[in-house]
Amino acid sequence: MKTYFTCSARGNRQLKNNYLKIFEIIENLGYFHVDDYRKANDPKKVYESSREANLQLYEKAMLCIKKADIIILEVSTHSLSMGYLLQQGLSMGKPVVALYAEGHNPAFINGIENEKLQIIEYSDENLESELSSALKNCEDLSDVRFNFFISPEIVRYLEWISKVKKIPRSVYLRALIEEDLENNREFRRSK
Repeated sequence: MKTYFTCSARGNRQLKNNYLKIFEIIENLGYFHVDDYRKANDPKKVYESSREANLQLYEKAMLCIKKADIIILEVSTHSLSMGYLLQQGLSMGKPVVALYAEGHNPAFINGIENEKLQIIEYSDENLESELSSALKNCEDLSDVRFNFFISPEIVRYLEWISKVKKIPRSVYLRALIEEDLENNREFRRSK
């Protein structure tokens, strides 16, 4: 599976070894990184960049979130960027792992309730086992893309539903299937 790991450049001085260790563990567990955070994690480059460079950094981060199956953020350092990336990942339906070092409790993030968000405290001793467990949980939480062909009339209807009910087409279709699943006794007996 593809992962997007990133962290706050502001925490680089204090947590750089943790960042490197997390990056390596993800790779050693057999996951593929869609980005090498180390190339963009120089605080001086990040915080003293031009508007154009900041725009490129933002666009790259959004692209990485779209490409990845799992988002992994190190949130020990207070960072609006990490909060924003976390929310973007969740809004795209991606499982998100928010890691924080012992003693660096991310109070605000702890208030988020979302089944696809795991907030994990780690130490040097348990980082690998905690991360391994979290990534396995993420695999269970990942949505599966399913494409199929539909008639133009169904497309028009779904577009109408989207405009009138103000919900995405995929959410509407998923709700219909979930309702049928809940009411289908034959399927429930076959489990």
